[in-house]
Amino acid sequence: MNVRPVCLSLVWTALAVLGCSGPSYLQGHALEQNEYRGYGEYLPERDREVLAQAAAVKDAAAVIFLQETLPEGIEMTSHMLQVRPGYSHQLLGKLAFSRGRVDSKQDLIEHVRKVALAAGGDAAVGLFLLTPAQDYTQAQAVEAVILKLDPRVRVKLRPDEAKAGGVSGAPGVEQL
Repeated sequence: MNVRPVCLSLVWTALAVLGCSGPSYLQGHALEQNEYRGYGEYLPERDREVLAQAAAVKDAAAVIFLQETLPEGIEMTSHMLQVRPGYSHQLLGKLAFSRGRVDSKQDLIEHVRKVALAAGGDAAVGLFLLTPAQDYTQAQAVEAVILKLDPRVRVKLRPDEAKAGGVSGAPGVEQL
């Protein structure tokens, strides 16, 4: 007996059933999570403390959220983020967050900003996950890299802060 036609018919049947069940069946579901991991030495107590401090943050509007965009001076090579020579960005850690349901992207961004501030950062590069096809202003989850920007780059991204004197002193240098 030739098994190949049987296997192919099973695959086609499964695809037909999935295709007829509608797009809601094919859409994934994010699990509830709020996980921060600082880069460098493994310090789970520090990571838990960052999340605890983030819960108490009232205003994190000063934190810049970049959607799927790397700021000048940071590049991705061989699936690794690194700071280019001549820049003083600091890569602080990574956040994965979901309430286990669809949320507005603004609510997800607000959480990322609070964690970034609690971690000592002033920016985050984020990626939204499981965005409903019918409403791109929502998502189920966000993943973000938290960073402290080189002051020269921050001024370019938020020139109004420089005029108001809102840019702080230069952060420490961490070349990766």
